[in-house]
Amino acid sequence: MIFDTSYYDPEIKKIIDETLGKSYSFMDRLKMKGIGSARMEIVDCSSDIKELLPSGFSGNFASIELRPKGVIVHFKKFTEHFSWIIPFYSLSIIQSNSVNIHSKGSFIKFHLRSKNTNPFFQKIIHQVGSNYSDNPTY
Repeated sequence: MIFDTSYYDPEIKKIIDETLGKSYSFMDRLKMKGIGSARMEIVDCSSDIKELLPSGFSGNFASIELRPKGVIVHFKKFTEHFSWIIPFYSLSIIQSNSVNIHSKGSFIKFHLRSKNTNPFFQKIIHQVGSNYSDNPTY
């Protein structure tokens, strides 16, 4: 689900919190050494996301926020901010020279510029594993 989060909307916040869990506390963020990725350049994306990005499609960036039950991909079009919420059960990450994030037919392909993004994706994978081991119904 992609939401326009340019302005605070309590209904959208409620949906995000119910789907992905509430944002980590300050102490949890410190223990985890951060819950957000570096800004990453978008190389390619599915048509539903492409229509939300500025035309010309160069210089578009996004970042990822880790939540207890999923991730939020944040990107913007000029002054509009969008949040793509992805629960762990529908998240696919493919990493090679680039990183592809897929969920329910949508995808974003990121260009990896720094070596600091790899530890963040390892953190996501670790979080997914701990989520599944805590709840045997998955």
